[in-house]
Amino acid sequence: MSGDALSTLLSLCAADALGAATEFKSPEAIAARYPRPFDHYQAGSVFGFAPGEATDDSQMTVATLLGYARGGLPEVWIALREWLATGPPDVGNLTRAALGASQPDGGVHAWEASGFQGAGNGGLMRVAAAWIAGLRGEALARESAVLTALTHADPRCVHASVALTALMEALHEGAPLEDAGESALKVMDGADAEAALLEAGLFNASTLRAQATFRARDREARSQVRARVRAGLAGRLTSQSGFVLDTLEAAVRHAGRVPAPGADAWLACVEPAVLLGDDSDTVACVVGALIGARGLKVPEHLLPPLCLGHSWPGWARAWAGLEHLPPVVAAAQRHRGA
Repeated sequence: MSGDALSTLLSLCAADALGAATEFKSPEAIAARYPRPFDHYQAGSVFGFAPGEATDDSQMTVATLLGYARGGLPEVWIALREWLATGPPDVGNLTRAALGASQPDGGVHAWEASGFQGAGNGGLMRVAAAWIAGLRGEALARESAVLTALTHADPRCVHASVALTALMEALHEGAPLEDAGESALKVMDGADAEAALLEAGLFNASTLRAQATFRARDREARSQVRARVRAGLAGRLTSQSGFVLDTLEAAVRHAGRVPAPGADAWLACVEPAVLLGDDSDTVACVVGALIGARGLKVPEHLLPPLCLGHSWPGWARAWAGLEHLPPVVAAAQRHRGA
């Protein structure tokens, strides 16, 4: 098993758990309530997560890996539905609608039911699972597109995920952030996401209207993702809302932060995401995925308390992440050819 993959999973889970306390709070409320530095898990989650418990972002990433351990995409779909069926407290509307369907094309139908407007970050938050499972290159791009479209079929969501995992791959290979970002955008531009969704059966006879809409919006969606990645690389940050492009831009921006002399590099990237609130758990989670792939390590004191804040088949809420996440990664990699 790749230690880098496990470190990345721990990184995104720990960042998510830090952000759980400040989710949906304003920066002013966070400043008034929590001490600085924000370098320990804190109480105060609006969804009742205890300090050290990671949220739906990490839970869905792990559920995806549990599905990979059983086989391929159909098993991932089943694993995500098993997770949803046990009532996790923090689930987006599009994710709930998609996984509540009887077939894996539920995400496409949910997007159509939204008036082709739904473009939240519910796919982006868990797509790192494809990289963690060992997929690389073209296979990683195709899988990222399909994994995302299981719940979020808008082309902005799909292309954002392709760019994110390609960025993880480039950072892991040692490219500087700006070069890695441009490399990731080339991967996104070269990926035929529509064909990947068609091959996976998500575009089919019952989703022809959605496929036509996806095709019509494809070019503009790529342009928007490209602009937001480059804005993040340039140090800009529009918002930490749940809109997929806001999350992607913010995560790229935070992942490029340079620590002050003597400061912890991992916390230097994650803490600003936590302190800005709004959808802080998801932004921090995506930052954690990027900097984990880059090789930054979670501070040691954050690892022993880390767990997932929900129980479902294959995972119990009380399980310590350090003990139970390594076999999940190993099993997923065995079945995905890592």
